[in-house]
Amino acid sequence: MSVLQTLLKEQHITPPSSFVDPPLTPPPTDKKVFTQVPRVLALFREIQAGRPIERHPWTVFQLTLGEYDEIERQLEREESLWGFVKDKIRYDYDARRCKLVVRMPTSVHELLIEGVEDAIRCELKTIRGGSDKAALFAQKVRMTRSTIIRFPVDDAPSTTESKYEPDASFWHADALYPGVIIEVSYSQKRKCVGRLAEDYLLDSDASVRVVVGLDIEYGGKGSRKATLSVWRTRVFHTDDGDELRVVQEIADEAFRDDQGNPTDHPGLRLRLSDFAYEGLTEDMVRDGDREILLSTQQLCQYLTDGEDQVRRWEMLGKNSIPSGIKKRKRSRTPPERMTSGDEAKYVEQERKAAKRTSDDDPDYEHTSMSSTLSE
Repeated sequence: MSVLQTLLKEQHITPPSSFVDPPLTPPPTDKKVFTQVPRVLALFREIQAGRPIERHPWTVFQLTLGEYDEIERQLEREESLWGFVKDKIRYDYDARRCKLVVRMPTSVHELLIEGVEDAIRCELKTIRGGSDKAALFAQKVRMTRSTIIRFPVDDAPSTTESKYEPDASFWHADALYPGVIIEVSYSQKRKCVGRLAEDYLLDSDASVRVVVGLDIEYGGKGSRKATLSVWRTRVFHTDDGDELRVVQEIADEAFRDDQGNPTDHPGLRLRLSDFAYEGLTEDMVRDGDREILLSTQQLCQYLTDGEDQVRRWEMLGKNSIPSGIKKRKRSRTPPERMTSGDEAKYVEQERKAAKRTSDDDPDYEHTSMSSTLSE
């Protein structure tokens, strides 16, 4: 035995040559790294806190498999945030494409929807006043603003669902899905509406009868052009059998021109039978279907009124409290406040997520918490 071997043995040191294929890196872990989870949660917290962040009406997060479930798990652990998200934040989740969309509509958007809803509701009210089958049918149709719609995903576990919260929809009391869905779009959302219409119509097995798109930012800078689109389903006979497809009956037809004037387009034409799936409308159609018409003048007026109202808000008056009077609110129980430690934790999560993304993608620029995508 050499002197070196004797020394090593006495000091209980294993010589390097005795290692066989020593590990060069730590053992792999099965834990997934979800880069978008902290970003989505950070956006929800910013909205809840009312912080003046830059918000887009249509913000898209491209998730990875399992990331949506992780978002929901973390939300459920934060009771206050989870309740706020359920009550106040509208978001869609396309389970087939793992895409989460946070909707934050503008005031003009909401006022336009309100005008269109009121006009359709008035038409339905007139039909309800009759005594025929159309009247009985119309009595069961109700407007629902931003109601959640869930669709199963083909070739996926039965618990896998897509979730949508459209801008407006009209449901028959005996139908699982709405018959009419209305979406208002703008630059970020424009290219996604066609895909939304296809999902609504086909994933409902044509229970959704018609999807209406109103694009209020169709023209370029300085233009006031607004357009109308309508999608329905149609069965096509092919060599491989019948196919249910989506057809765009009206494609970006202007109802308001660049100067803000109504066009000569006939407007939005709906049938009463559009408001429920075919099985509920057969008897009513045999007695004669009814038409519901919203003219371009009406559509243009609702949009213009919304724009004018938003401009007037800055000049509207309010009550003034005399000087010396203090405002006092009840104390909250328990106090709803975020500790400095929690705040730091959320900021650190966002920073790490941004770093992981930038390491993977050299072209990535962390200018916002998410990117707004179009298909």
